[in-house]
Parts: sequence; C-alpha cells; structure tokens
Amino acid sequence: MRRRHMSLTLPALLLGGALPARAQSVTRDVRLIVPYAPGGTTDQFCRMLAEGLGHRLGGRNVVVENRSGGGTFIAMQVVATAPADGHTMSLASTATLATAAVLPGLSPPLDTDQALLPVTNLIRVPMVLVGRPDAPYRTLPELIAHARANPGKLNIGNSGQGGQTHLLAARLMHEAGIVMEHIQYRGGTPALLDILSGNADLYFSLLPESLPFIRDNRLRPLGFASTERNPTLPDVPLVGETLPGFSGDVGYGLVMAAATPPEWVAFWNTEINRFMNRPDIRERMEKLLWLPKNGTAAAYRAEIADDRRVWGGVIQAAGIRAGT
Repeated sequence: MRRRHMSLTLPALLLGGALPARAQSVTRDVRLIVPYAPGGTTDQFCRMLAEGLGHRLGGRNVVVENRSGGGTFIAMQVVATAPADGHTMSLASTATLATAAVLPGLSPPLDTDQALLPVTNLIRVPMVLVGRPDAPYRTLPELIAHARANPGKLNIGNSGQGGQTHLLAARLMHEAGIVMEHIQYRGGTPALLDILSGNADLYFSLLPESLPFIRDNRLRPLGFASTERNPTLPDVPLVGETLPGFSGDVGYGLVMAAATPPEWVAFWNTEINRFMNRPDIRERMEKLLWLPKNGTAAAYRAEIADDRRVWGGVIQAAGIRAGT
C-alpha cells in the first residue's frame, strides 16, 4: 500500500498542470476508449467530448471505442498497452482507480497506479437507487424491512467488481443489515432494461440514465446516494436519511498509458479544459445533469487519493470483498 500511495502522489509534483501545453503533432485519429456499453450516460458524454476535441485537430478525429466488461479493466488494459504517444486515452471510473488497490479479493489484470496516468477529472453524476414500481415496497425503509424478511430473495445489479455500483450495493447491504444477490452487468443500460422487463429488482443508477423511466413511472426511485437532495427530484429522499453518512455519487476522468510524455498530458488537459469550460458546453452538461469537475492532472490525482481514503475505510468497516 505504501508503494502504491507514493506512486499515486509523487508524480503529481511533475504533472500538476504547471507544465506549458506545448503544441503537439496529432498525426492520426485519436482513440477514446469507453469502458461501458453504448447508449448510456458515459457513452453520450464521451461522444460529445470526442466531437468537440475533433474540431481542433486539423482534420484528425477522436474516435470512440466501446470496450465494456471486466469491471472496466478491459478498457484500462487497452489504454495501458497502447503506444504511449498521446493518441490513445480512456474514460475511467474514479472509484475503480481509487479502490482497485485496496479491495480484498480483487485480482485486477493491471496495477492502475503503475500502468495508468491521470490526465484530468471530468464529471460527477448523481446516483439514485431505483427499483420496480410493482415491488411490495415503496420507500427505502420498506425495502429494508422486506429484504430482512426475505433474505437473499432480492437482487441488485452492479456494472463491475470494485466499481461504484458494486461498492454502493455492498455498503447498502452492510449498513442496512440485509442480504441480496449481486448481478453483474456491462453497464447501466442493460441493468435498467432488466428491471424494466421484470427480471431484476434494484440498481444504483446514474440519474440521467434512469430519469426518463422515473418520470413515466416505469422505475421507482428509492433514494439518492448524494449529500443533498436533488432539485430534479426534490421529493426523493437521500439514502443517508435512512442510513446516516451514506453517500457516493460517481466520478469520471481520463487516463493514458503511464509512459505518456508529460507534454501530451499537458496538451490534452488544456484542450479538454478549453472545451469543457465553454459556456454552451457548461449549459448542455447542466441540462444533462452532469456536474463538471474538470481541472489539472494533480487535481485528479488528489480526487483519486481522497476517494481511496473514503472508500478504503468503508471497505474495511463493511468487510466488502470482490465477488460478494
């Protein structure tokens, strides 16, 4: 752990955004790897980003590639093994980067601290626990009572071991004193489709993905994993109102192969921040319920370290393990 902690923090002294973004030569199309299935919130965000960046590359494109599965590690391996020449980057779940090194039972195919280089944090997205509208519970306390009376009968989805949906589900079970079956999906869209079809019970969903179904009463919101009530659905309580201290909205950032030269990190950090700070893009993100968090490479390293501290404590206290 000490070695991993040092590898997370020490390079920040060199890659903290202070380096000038020297003009780089984009000589071919750039790959933007998305570790989730097409059609979801993260895929939509990356396509918006790819289009915006592509306009500044002198005829080169940013091409989105969906590499879902493996708890996002398939995508992480793609970018980690790609040529470190600034032409391949990947969206990353901040929770995965934070917890891969501290989640017992997880045997990731790569050391994220050593193999990947944070470029910038991007967005945070509200998470809401949703379920079937025909379920015999209408509130989180009623869900907890039902699950206690029927241990193991309910299931809850996740989109990868060690990711935010897995951690939230495991934390909910621990703090509520309930047992549910975990079901792993390749992203939020397949999980929601299973609930809509009556084949699954619960999922901690990105709000933008579930909101249309909530509004037409095809999904029931049971609680936000946020620290404040969401103005979009002000009547939906927080999970923390039933289980004090419970929170965990999801964050995303961009990473590249660890050997990528600092000049490329500075270049992409500058280009991405220039795009995301445009007033029209800020307005669009607000309408899509994405909270912009973009900043320096050092800021993203600090966010990963902070999430590791918080979730490391939760993992230890709750006895969370991969595969449970």
